[in-house]
Amino acid sequence: MTTLDALLDAVMTLISTPSVVPILQLNSNTKERAFEAYVFCLAVAAVRRATGEVEVHGATSGVNPSTIVFRGGPGNMGSTAQDFCYAKCTLGRKTFEIHVDVTYIGTSGAAHEIDVSLYDAVAADAVRRTPNMQPSARALRCAFECKFYDSKLGTALGRAFQGLVADCGSLASKNFVTNGQSEQLARYFSAKGRPDVYFHVSPILDAHAERLISNLEQALRKWAAIP
Repeated sequence: MTTLDALLDAVMTLISTPSVVPILQLNSNTKERAFEAYVFCLAVAAVRRATGEVEVHGATSGVNPSTIVFRGGPGNMGSTAQDFCYAKCTLGRKTFEIHVDVTYIGTSGAAHEIDVSLYDAVAADAVRRTPNMQPSARALRCAFECKFYDSKLGTALGRAFQGLVADCGSLASKNFVTNGQSEQLARYFSAKGRPDVYFHVSPILDAHAERLISNLEQALRKWAAIP
């Protein structure tokens, strides 16, 4: 069974560089929030593998913050209440950011909480200039639903995520990521046009995390027209 310590260790391993070993701060020190931070790091790994450049930023401190702060729940992208972290990425001619626990406004006008998201960098800068503005999902590029469950997963979770991404415009990648398993969910997501689903994702099951990184790398290469 994946423990909180295993998730935290994986986040630190993935986010650290030879020159920067930051302190990790989860505002909600739970396996569920640590799993979101872990998926954030897997997305960063996919960008790097696609030959992209990644810089980790703090909302107030800028590049390479000494403490990596992850929200304890959904919030505003432009908030400077704490030095919330995000990753600034360049891939070919595309510039975007990776965020954790941000609320977006869908095409219907409804608010949607997205666990891990890739968002257009120009649009993100505009949000930070107007901190109370909630970002539009029209500039959303990828969305991840992260479910760390010790109990059985139901198809209601899949239907909810499908409805969410359907209200977010055209996405380069949409992914349901969980440490668990469910034949019902697997059948639900098998239908054409539905999000990709990743079961058994965990630091102790490398092959499943590797599949997510590899598939996201290919989706990003296609979106950014990287050979």
